[in-house]
Amino acid sequence: MKQDDVNYIKEILQKKESATLEFKAHFNKEDAAKIICSFLNRDGGHLVIGKEENQNVIGVNDVEKLAVEIQNYLVSEIIPEPAISVDIQSINSKKLLVISVWQGTNQPYIFKGGVYFRVGSNTVKADSKQLAALIHKDSSYLQRWETKSAIEIDIEDIDLNEVEKCINDANSTGRENNIPENPLQFLSKYGLYQNGDFTNAAVILFGKQPAKYFPQVRVRISAFNTDKTGSTLLYDRIFDDNLFQSIRQITDFFDLAYGVSSSFSLSDWKRTDRPSYPKLAIREALLNAFIHRDYSSFSSSIAVNIYPDKLQITSYGSLPKGISIKSLSEDHLSIPVNPTIAHIFFLRKWIEKIGIGTVKMIANCKELGFKVPVWNVKDNTVSVTFPGVIVPFNYDEGITEGITEGIESLINDVKSEGLNEGINKGITEGVKESFRDIIALIIKEKSIRASDIVEKLDRPYKTIERHISTLKEIGAIEFEGSKRTGSYVVSEKLKQIISKK
Repeated sequence: MKQDDVNYIKEILQKKESATLEFKAHFNKEDAAKIICSFLNRDGGHLVIGKEENQNVIGVNDVEKLAVEIQNYLVSEIIPEPAISVDIQSINSKKLLVISVWQGTNQPYIFKGGVYFRVGSNTVKADSKQLAALIHKDSSYLQRWETKSAIEIDIEDIDLNEVEKCINDANSTGRENNIPENPLQFLSKYGLYQNGDFTNAAVILFGKQPAKYFPQVRVRISAFNTDKTGSTLLYDRIFDDNLFQSIRQITDFFDLAYGVSSSFSLSDWKRTDRPSYPKLAIREALLNAFIHRDYSSFSSSIAVNIYPDKLQITSYGSLPKGISIKSLSEDHLSIPVNPTIAHIFFLRKWIEKIGIGTVKMIANCKELGFKVPVWNVKDNTVSVTFPGVIVPFNYDEGITEGITEGIESLINDVKSEGLNEGINKGITEGVKESFRDIIALIIKEKSIRASDIVEKLDRPYKTIERHISTLKEIGAIEFEGSKRTGSYVVSEKLKQIISKK
């Protein structure tokens, strides 16, 4: 078991029962269902099975069988289907069952005709007035930005391949059962496709061009020569794809910018690649920005600002309900501003257990020898700063060097496999320079059409066409999409070579 999992369960066991936490020594499925139902109808929470009220941990017998049983029972008996995860945790050689519950997005939740909610540390059945309050609360849920129907969006605007990837990930993680295989049924189940309309959340999660409709989804990476007002802008790039694509592209950017360090073990003759920056922490910070951003405001994009001595990520909005800057350094129950978006990330295992993301960020920075991140809330924005995380600018110089080595490596590879002699002779130093320009442009633009390469480099079309053909042949670039609308991207093979620079 991972150390963060050990720390996670230790932290929970030290806490007292509350509106978001309850312990049970033994398993009773109906009692468990009522408690889970009550968490769903309030702010979420944790049910721990295998711990007595007197703090003794007694564990659970046949815990693997029980985990499957309780998962199936809760999903089948609670209406509508609950957002939960069932985890097996170990402490002092004893197995515990931890059921983590997200705040329900379709309140009220019902178990055997009853609606339950939390009053302090107790689970109670709602009376008529309390039920009316929950229904009224649900009406406010329907007004959340992420749940509103997106205007003029149809299925052609949705990247169904990304939806299918999400379905595959959700099935492989096992965090929920009965994941629909059909993309529309999947989106419908999780509130992303309702009454024939795609929601705003569906567009920014799976849209082909989300920024066309919601410019606030953009992420801007800027690098400055100082941290003073009026600093020279060294680098500027906009990422405007759906949230999943943006995370991948931004991660690629940092991998290319920072590179990785490698070590070689003589004992097992293996090389270990290690990020030269707190990759997990920065990725988690970006995910938090996506999950907690106030998308109802068009005021600004998420900003990733790179300074000579730090990296800072800023998002519009505020800290989640009940969370302070101080509490970010310990396990906490986080209530996302956008719980529907958060749950999809959770299903894919892009985020972990509720409320431990910031703790993992701190641990990742410490592990790699960086200072811990610093959070700040100001003027309706939340920022997290990573001191000492420095991008090795001049970025362009580093990339150019990496591209050069990558091209040489790929040429040598295909030579050994019998590269066309005519092409081989045609790869002069001047041609290699053109290759570097083309690849650098593709990296900058993320993807680009041949006609745009011709325009931006101001080179003859036939020359660019010939060089693109060779770059494809040596495996440096790839063509994605249809013949009419597709574009060129850097190959994963070349990315790996550059990132190891």
